[in-house]
Amino acid sequence: MYVKQVFSIWRLLKGIWAGVVAVTGYATLVFYLFSYQNWHFLSFPISIITILGTALSLLLGFRTNSAYDRWWEARKCWGEIVNDSRTLVRQAKAFIEAPENEKKELVSGIAHLQIAWCYALANSLRRTQVLVYADLHLTAEQHAYVSAQDNIPNAILNLIQFKMAELHDAGKIKTLLYQNIDETLRRLCDAMGKCERIKNTVFPTQYSFFVLLVIFIFTLILPMGLVESIGRIAIPVTFTISFLFFYVEWIAYIMQNPFENGPNDIPMTSMSRNIEINLLQLVEADKIPEKILPKNGVVM
Repeated sequence: MYVKQVFSIWRLLKGIWAGVVAVTGYATLVFYLFSYQNWHFLSFPISIITILGTALSLLLGFRTNSAYDRWWEARKCWGEIVNDSRTLVRQAKAFIEAPENEKKELVSGIAHLQIAWCYALANSLRRTQVLVYADLHLTAEQHAYVSAQDNIPNAILNLIQFKMAELHDAGKIKTLLYQNIDETLRRLCDAMGKCERIKNTVFPTQYSFFVLLVIFIFTLILPMGLVESIGRIAIPVTFTISFLFFYVEWIAYIMQNPFENGPNDIPMTSMSRNIEINLLQLVEADKIPEKILPKNGVVM
């Protein structure tokens, strides 16, 4: 357990160590030139540094909040997908009017399509092979149909819509109840669109670059404002403050992209598996898969 924690901390530090080490080396140079070479012009008014630090804190706060909003919206979308997936199958069980064996087969087919849709959406958002896990829940005909489409999750949702419309036209779902099912499918489509919007909308690079630039400027003048008053202590102080600022910026950078298949990603595969388990239990399937357990403390 201790070894895993050490490696986890190292992975966190890996993305920011270069900037922190460079700034700390610079602070050491400033101290040496000021103390041993009498370069007293390197001294900088601490009041200006205080003002700049306050402004930088506000910038970082807005940056972090904006990144977290993207991550939290993505998580809420998948919470809606979990709820509506269960609702869809419950509606199918309650609304379809057919002989028992036929009804069970119809509801099971809808459940498998919905499970396939969840896996396909998760894979497409991560830019991985879309039909991994999803193909286990599709017939050969359905697989051929969705494979020919550009947006596979949308094609699977279309199959569910076609199936519901077919049952309605055959008189196996009443019109009012069919409207309720159609509303559930609309919410699923909306959640898919929201996820695709988050994935395809790039966080403003100009703002990210500006925040990094301000951090570098602040950390470059910071030792100049401290070296006269606290001497060599300015080096560890610069190290600590620069680490905190770079670390917060790194957190925001990671959180702004919640579908990148990383440790801070929305655990879509695990959530899809939970949906699979729930839906298969609803239709009383014979084989229920196991939950996906965390690996090295990370749930995907």
